[in-house]
Amino acid sequence: MNNYQTPVQDKEKPWPDYYAGRYTPWIAPPPRRRSPWPWFILAITLLFLLIVGGALFLFAGIGLNVAGYANSATETRSFVVTPNPTLVLNNDTGSIHVRGSSSSSQVTIQATKHSSAWGNVNDLTVSYVQNSQTNTITVNVNRVNNATFFTSTGVEFDVTVPASAALQLTTNTGSIDVNGVSGALTLTSNTGSVAAINAAVSGNSELKTNTGSVTFNGSIDSNGTYQFQTNTGSINVTLPAGSTFHVNASTDTGSITTNFAGVTVLHRQVIGADAQGDVGTSPQATVSLRTNTGSISLLQQ
Repeated sequence: MNNYQTPVQDKEKPWPDYYAGRYTPWIAPPPRRRSPWPWFILAITLLFLLIVGGALFLFAGIGLNVAGYANSATETRSFVVTPNPTLVLNNDTGSIHVRGSSSSSQVTIQATKHSSAWGNVNDLTVSYVQNSQTNTITVNVNRVNNATFFTSTGVEFDVTVPASAALQLTTNTGSIDVNGVSGALTLTSNTGSVAAINAAVSGNSELKTNTGSVTFNGSIDSNGTYQFQTNTGSINVTLPAGSTFHVNASTDTGSITTNFAGVTVLHRQVIGADAQGDVGTSPQATVSLRTNTGSISLLQQ
């Protein structure tokens, strides 16, 4: 009887290798090495959190908090003037606040110098020059040292002037607001809102900013020229119902709203709008309103 049994074929090796005695038992492959990328990403994330946390701590340490600064010093100057004075104030970093007063003979200027914890308020000086012949007061901010991120400084002005004063106010970074002044206004900011409230302006006046809103609430003289302009921001002008003026208004991205009869608003095909019209009879003031990105509102009180 034939006891020969057909060998079972190994699935891992072909038949010739089996019979030739070259069969090698199967060995499990070594475990795969884990990718280092998860650890690398984790390390980067932790480093980022440490940097952000350190920056927040640094901000707190140098005083750049919600209040803006850590150190302050205030100085006040008073000037005797004749009626209808002119104030020229040039600031670079900081807001300007002006209020009209019933006094016709005094100008009071309060300058508050600010600095971060690592800065020095003495790096700022404010110069005051009064010209009695022209009835003009000129104020300038001067820097002893150039400010850096860690030594940021600025000056905030609070000013009281006769209501009939003419104002020429400029700041590079900061808002300008005027209340209760009836002279000619030239208010200019590069970054910050500009506003004149309870005003009764005459002559030629300009309210301009590059980034920020422009607001005017008051009356205009029928013989004057008035410009309200911003690059990015809204323009809101409110005038008495009996005002007489010719208006030109335009916005590249935004809408125009008015309730003055005689002003026609034309909406462009895609975005933007223009408005023109005559309100009242001659003589008429010229009113220009211009924004690149923002809405325009021209309303009667």
